[in-house]
Amino acid sequence: MKYLMQFGIIIGLSLVGEVLNAVIPLPVPGSVWGMVLLFVLLCLKVIKLEQVEEAADFLLAIMTVMFVPVGASLIESFPAIKGEIFGIFAIIIVSTVVCFFVTGRVAQGIIERKEKKEKGE
Repeated sequence: MKYLMQFGIIIGLSLVGEVLNAVIPLPVPGSVWGMVLLFVLLCLKVIKLEQVEEAADFLLAIMTVMFVPVGASLIESFPAIKGEIFGIFAIIIVSTVVCFFVTGRVAQGIIERKEKKEKGE
């Protein structure tokens, strides 16, 4: 029952995100609205981490399986993109490197901030 409640919270916030997507005229997917809403509610302690943690861990564990249909779609549409394949790979490589760099810098900043806070500075 606990897992159903946790999934219910996540799915409910995803539904609210879809509603926000329909109401707010911005090019942001409903799933992103839902995750931003979940993040805000977690930060404000409206939802406690324990209320969604196990379901979220499960979803993260199976996330790679969720990309199988997308990969199959890419294989089906290969004839349409084969002329641009090198550009696509260049974009993938550059965006991955940028993502690694930004994530590393943010993590480094958070660790430094936490260390300063622990030292009492």
